[in-house]
Amino acid sequence: MHVGSPCNMEGTKISEAQKLKEEGNKHYKAENYESAVASYTQALKLCPETDANRAVYYKNRAACHLKLENYDKALQDSSAALDITPGDTKALFRKCQALESLGAHEEAFKNAAKLNQLEPNNVAVQTMLRKLGERINEKIKQNSSTNNKVEQMFKALSHQDKPDVEKQRQAAQNLVVLAREEAGAEKIFRENGVGRIQRLLETGDEEVMLSGLRVLSCLCKGHRARATAVMREFTLHTLGKYISSTKEELANAAATVLLTALKAMIGTNPKEVKNKDEALVLDLSEDFKKMLMFLLGLLTDKNVSGYGRDAVIDIIIKFVPRREGTGRALTFITNGGLNKLLIVAGQVPELKRLGHWQYRMHTSVAMDKIYEEMGSDKNRNYFKDLINKYLSEKFSANLMESNMEALTAISALLQGPYDVGQELLSKEGVMQVMVAMAASPEPLHQRIALETIIHSAKKKDKCTGVLQAGVEIMKTLYESKNDHIRVRALVGLCKIGSSGGSDYSVKLFADGSTVALSKEARRFLKSAKKDHDIKKWAAEGIAYLSLDGDVKEELVDDSQALKAVIQLAQSGDDTVLYPIISMFVNLTNSYDTEKIDPEMIKLAEYAKQHIPQTHPKDDKEYVTKRVKKLLKEGIVTALVALSRTDSHSSRELLSRVYLAIVEDEDHRGLVVQQGGAKALLPLGIDGNEVGKAKAAHALAKIAITMNPEIAFPGQRSLELVRILISLLHVERSGLENFEALMALTNLAGLNDSIRTRIIKEEGLSKIEHYMWEDHEMLRRAATECMCNIVVNEQAADLHCLENDRVKLLTIYLGEEDPATAKAAAGALAILSHREEVCTKILTPKAWLELLQSVCASEDPDMRIRGVHIIANMIDSNKEVAAAVVQTSLLEILMALAQDTKLQSMGIKERVEFALKRAAEWELIKPKKDADKEEEELDEDD
Repeated sequence: MHVGSPCNMEGTKISEAQKLKEEGNKHYKAENYESAVASYTQALKLCPETDANRAVYYKNRAACHLKLENYDKALQDSSAALDITPGDTKALFRKCQALESLGAHEEAFKNAAKLNQLEPNNVAVQTMLRKLGERINEKIKQNSSTNNKVEQMFKALSHQDKPDVEKQRQAAQNLVVLAREEAGAEKIFRENGVGRIQRLLETGDEEVMLSGLRVLSCLCKGHRARATAVMREFTLHTLGKYISSTKEELANAAATVLLTALKAMIGTNPKEVKNKDEALVLDLSEDFKKMLMFLLGLLTDKNVSGYGRDAVIDIIIKFVPRREGTGRALTFITNGGLNKLLIVAGQVPELKRLGHWQYRMHTSVAMDKIYEEMGSDKNRNYFKDLINKYLSEKFSANLMESNMEALTAISALLQGPYDVGQELLSKEGVMQVMVAMAASPEPLHQRIALETIIHSAKKKDKCTGVLQAGVEIMKTLYESKNDHIRVRALVGLCKIGSSGGSDYSVKLFADGSTVALSKEARRFLKSAKKDHDIKKWAAEGIAYLSLDGDVKEELVDDSQALKAVIQLAQSGDDTVLYPIISMFVNLTNSYDTEKIDPEMIKLAEYAKQHIPQTHPKDDKEYVTKRVKKLLKEGIVTALVALSRTDSHSSRELLSRVYLAIVEDEDHRGLVVQQGGAKALLPLGIDGNEVGKAKAAHALAKIAITMNPEIAFPGQRSLELVRILISLLHVERSGLENFEALMALTNLAGLNDSIRTRIIKEEGLSKIEHYMWEDHEMLRRAATECMCNIVVNEQAADLHCLENDRVKLLTIYLGEEDPATAKAAAGALAILSHREEVCTKILTPKAWLELLQSVCASEDPDMRIRGVHIIANMIDSNKEVAAAVVQTSLLEILMALAQDTKLQSMGIKERVEFALKRAAEWELIKPKKDADKEEEELDEDD
């Protein structure tokens, strides 16, 4: 067997690496930056360490990383290239760009100065130097100003014999504002800020204390070294004291400090320059373990307030369940976290085991999220085993108090990892305990049993299971004189009544019973004498029944009941979120409905199978009237309040309701006016795919008919870009595609920042995709959008590359749809200021006929655009000008110059400019020479 020599093998690898580099270059030119990175990376793997070409591969990959905004990687690659070839100006320039983007302006300036020495005539380098110099000077001024302000604020906050409370509060608030900026945060930290803030918290003034905690959060945010130092100096013990506060805002603010610190210490900051203050950071594994045990200790600490416990569980929800390979969720439960959550979830307020009570829904969400992270069957079984062990111990105690805590914990599981809760209900003895408690004369026992029965029927297909078995219990308890028991029994009965969903043909109760239950629930809801708990349960009962058309109509006609629902939505109680949002979904019919093929209905009838029927009062006419009534009663303010939820399922339902409301163009102004557009933006960014799509569609509808500057002022319009681009996907409907394109067209007309953001979010290629669509309306919308975007220099640059973008626009001059043709003409009129574009306009064989059709159009706007295109082509270069002048377009220009109707629109000036440039190219004779020749010809005749 012949083995090639090492030299030959090395030569082959170098040759393959060169081919990969060329492949990467092609990907780069085509804007496929990810593919280009892959090619250069493969080339580096093949290329020997001693080969100087490695510098080129690093340098090219750095360029890709800059385009992808991976600035830290761009810095690493450009530095690696410079290690091989220190004098490489392109690599040095890219290093400067990366440093600038990472915020390391001083280091970028030093490198740019070195580059300027190597290339003293490079305008781009000089521009960068000037810009960096201005930023550094500005930063110096800002730091100087910030330093003075920080000192002034601390001076105002220092203890005096008779401190001015109002001045202290104002100074503390100002300190928060300063801490939000990096320079201010660093100055506060360096000036013993943590110690000073600790003294600030001892003032006892709640506003000053709140500001102090918020400053600490700002110091920790996105900065690992500071976060570590803050936590060690401030101490977990001190932080725990404030998390345990009975004041909700203080407890939440202290919990935010811990969560922000955790994120900074365990996570990474993509814009933080490598090695920045890393010397201050020690091994974090021990810190994380300490924080985890600290959180677990707070969970079951009797001294912690309900607000504090809620805040701790909120940290667990936001921080522990993360799929990052760290095994946080598994670490949490193996250290007793799940057991502690079950203890909290099983708390019965009346027993006062943990004192304060506030946290039932939070524990359900926490357990649900942690269960989701148990990806394998092995881990999920471990999760279930821990729960079974806990509940077995509770039930085996054979004490009523332990039974109550066990059932309460099962109720929490039924609201979280539902399937786990359902399995527990099927365990031997659990149902017997529940029935026995329901039959007890004690209202507390009855209430716990009822809640378990109700929560067991969370899913429609389970309503005939445990819930059906408890029907007699609920009917009996509905006669109770205790309103808390009655309303819960009512909710259970409502669940049975709604088990048919929106199917009009399914009725488990006699005619009129569902409406009667709804009426009784509304009575509970409207009574001023009833407490919040009773009203909350009444709202849940109505939510189930509101799938029925008759119930919907009665509810929207009951103004007092709707006002009560909206007040509940604004109460801040997380437990009312889902039922109220579900109620609004049902009232607006914004749930998905399956359209059944008529042929399938005939087959089902023949086979005597059940056919779902729509309630007559769910016709579009009824739904439209209901939406108007809901708007009149203030549903938007309720939706805005409900939008604070972190639940993805709730966020999806909210998005559905918003979309149903803005379907009518007349409603969109009110939605914006009452804060709906602002609340919709986060729904379009975070949530499940269906929810984000619905929110994006609602936002698109608003952006189409309203001035985006009013509906989405400032930064909001930039946030909207990515959301709208998400609708430009093959999985989205044609209507969603179309309305997203129209909304982007309006946005792109605002300013260049938005146009740049569209390009940055890879929107240009997606918009271009729809320009090739067969559907006329999609083609039109995409072309109109492109017309507004090409004003941007970067967009124009992309049209000058080797692609068919200009060719497509030229062909579209002959589109049958006038709006598409006009948009294409507008885009070319803008782009034809570029010489490369003018050359590309000549590419289609029918370019002459296409331009003639534009100039001969009956639409004055089209003729104007045609003149601008031809004038720019004549101006671009002699070759293109000659191609134009040698055709009938020259005669058309002269004819248009005589059209008095168009002269007021600037046509005459553009035509004269075009003729003048043609004369300068010596393609036609100047006007004076032509006149003289005509005179001479007249004399000869």
